[in-house]
Amino acid sequence: NAFRPFGSVATSGNHFGLQTSINFNQVTLSAWGGYVSAEAKDGPNEGNKADIWNWLVLLGVEDLGAEGDQLGFIFGMPPKLTDIDNGTSDPSTSLHFETLYRYPLSNNINITPGFLVITNPNHDDNNDTVWIGTVRTTFKF
Repeated sequence: NAFRPFGSVATSGNHFGLQTSINFNQVTLSAWGGYVSAEAKDGPNEGNKADIWNWLVLLGVEDLGAEGDQLGFIFGMPPKLTDIDNGTSDPSTSLHFETLYRYPLSNNINITPGFLVITNPNHDDNNDTVWIGTVRTTFKF
């Protein structure tokens, strides 16, 4: 709903965001939030407005087990349609939980296993929770 709040019609939006990151030696705390004020520019909903919000908090710890590694925890809410003129906003709230661990195999290769959970996908509590395991390998040249 947040991607196309008025369906497949021309839509404009004013996007606002705020982000911060604080580093305490080996620990980094970051956060961001965003707001979109959208307006339908065509069709039967022309002139209608919608509010869309999102946010995220991240905690990263470096050099925990090995030099160059990083343990990360991420928690946030994907873009959510919270209010819309003459329409229906998202019925519930989806949350994103993620953890990852970047481990340096060498100066040029990192491997990063991760795990994430998304509750109420598409902000709909009728949808089953999504569980995803990942493994990413990064090569630096």
